[in-house]
Amino acid sequence: MNRKFVMCGVIALGAGIAQADLISNGSFEESPLFLGGAWASLGGGSTAIDGWTVFGTGVDYVGGLWAASDGERSVDLNMRAAGGGVAQTFSTIIGETYEVEFDLSANMFNAPDGKILEISAAGEAKEFEYDHVAIGASAADPKWQRVSWIFTANDASTTLSFEGINAGAFGAAIDNVSVNEVGGVPAPSAMMALGFCGIAASRRRRS
Repeated sequence: MNRKFVMCGVIALGAGIAQADLISNGSFEESPLFLGGAWASLGGGSTAIDGWTVFGTGVDYVGGLWAASDGERSVDLNMRAAGGGVAQTFSTIIGETYEVEFDLSANMFNAPDGKILEISAAGEAKEFEYDHVAIGASAADPKWQRVSWIFTANDASTTLSFEGINAGAFGAAIDNVSVNEVGGVPAPSAMMALGFCGIAASRRRRS
């Protein structure tokens, strides 16, 4: 009987701490655009990728040019030059910390070897570099690497931005973006469920 009580408690607690991804269309799959086997160049202001807004000098929306990490599409943050990117705004809680995770690779068809992006949110920023030559990335195997970054919200809504900052038209590539609140506590409903499990087990033991 004690074993049943422990299992019930673990299930309820796990359900309570599950965090919902705050990013919409994080793998860039949803769009009215038909890319075929190549890519589409999107200028600043474009909203052709559902949930995202393109800014600056624009981005390349990649279809079959190289293998995506999740699904069939990804984004090269450099269209013609540095200063292009994608951004999305979502609700946050002031003072809470959030973890951004994304898959990183690069347009491997030309120099420079090291492609650099800057991620920013809530007044914080960090650069990440991907050297496609050293890593051995290819179109068939871009060797996507999972990257994480933490920021603290300072407003009720936060804009997350990815910007290509290396020179030229061949930039860092991103896919499979997610944002989750860090260190959540069990929801009241979950704690109640855990208590009910304990009461039920206790009653069974007395009987």
